[in-house]
Amino acid sequence: MSTRQSHGSAHTELPRSDELAAQLPERDPTLHRDAQGRFTSGNGIGYGRHWKRTIARMLGVDMHGEAGELARETWVLYRALLAELPYDSASVRQLVAARARAAVLAARYARRASEVGLDTKDGAAALAQSVALDLRAERLAVTSLDISSRLAKAGVGRKVIDVHAAVQEAFGHREGGA
Repeated sequence: MSTRQSHGSAHTELPRSDELAAQLPERDPTLHRDAQGRFTSGNGIGYGRHWKRTIARMLGVDMHGEAGELARETWVLYRALLAELPYDSASVRQLVAARARAAVLAARYARRASEVGLDTKDGAAALAQSVALDLRAERLAVTSLDISSRLAKAGVGRKVIDVHAAVQEAFGHREGGA
């Protein structure tokens, strides 16, 4: 993140998405696949399926009616926003899900304000709600990009943890019992 001076005040600037994407290593498409292209043991294709499904349910992908329509719009936006980020993890996905939900609801309230009239009491209330949700979506956009960028730079990934060694390190190794 860099800063620039404008009219006597400092403003932060986030790196562009194309600059961040260059930091990721290239993936080998044949990794953990046999000669026919089928997955072999040790592949990570199912990694995170439970929390990914939980986020999908949070977005309401199984809802019906008007709520279902909003949920489908949210899901489409969520997938598009997620594709732009340099790193994908549960915390990043949750932030992107909240951002997509806020953006879709902001658009819904903006449409509602236009339908009832911007100069009416209901229209002004809907417009105020739309602006508040837009602000939330903007804050979540900055936060999700920042966390995703930091995780990508750190090279965070799944690691195998030796629990026995971690316990011995934390509590000290005692020879011969208590």
